[in-house]
Amino acid sequence: MTTLVQSERLLLRLPEDGDVPEMVRYYRDNREHLQPWSPRFSAEIFEPKYWTDQVSERRAELEAGLGARAFIFRKDDPASVIGNISLNQVQRGPAQYCLLGYSLAAGAQGHGYMVEAVGAAVGYAFGVLRLHRVMANYMPHNVRSAAVLRKAGFTVEGYARDYIRINGRWEDHVLTAIVNPDWRA
Repeated sequence: MTTLVQSERLLLRLPEDGDVPEMVRYYRDNREHLQPWSPRFSAEIFEPKYWTDQVSERRAELEAGLGARAFIFRKDDPASVIGNISLNQVQRGPAQYCLLGYSLAAGAQGHGYMVEAVGAAVGYAFGVLRLHRVMANYMPHNVRSAAVLRKAGFTVEGYARDYIRINGRWEDHVLTAIVNPDWRA
């Protein structure tokens, strides 16, 4: 099991072959809850083959230093996925940043899990990946995501019109970031 980081109550880890049924279940059970905040789901995301391929793809991505896409598990139930979190599009050279994305199961809302997971992921980005910035964006009407990022220490930096296609529509996004105050080259 490749745990990227642990927090007080959570494990953020790469998926393994044995997790495939649980990953399919997460997306099937939460499709209606997640779709308003996500790019349109392709039919394959609900199929085991897609996730079997993702297991090796995500491991290769991590090993190449291109990103870290993990699932979120509670320590007291380490077999059940409650969310996902990703550090994507890692940029090196003069930039030293990545984009943060996340989702949380409908039944896991309201317990502070995502604030905890974002804090752990930012710690991983700054400590292990040695990045200078982590950026995250949210739709203006997504008040839960705005609260998560604010509580995790992100600062609003701007507003982008028609920024990302979400559920088949171009959506505006609030742009936020957190900067590593201890970054060294």
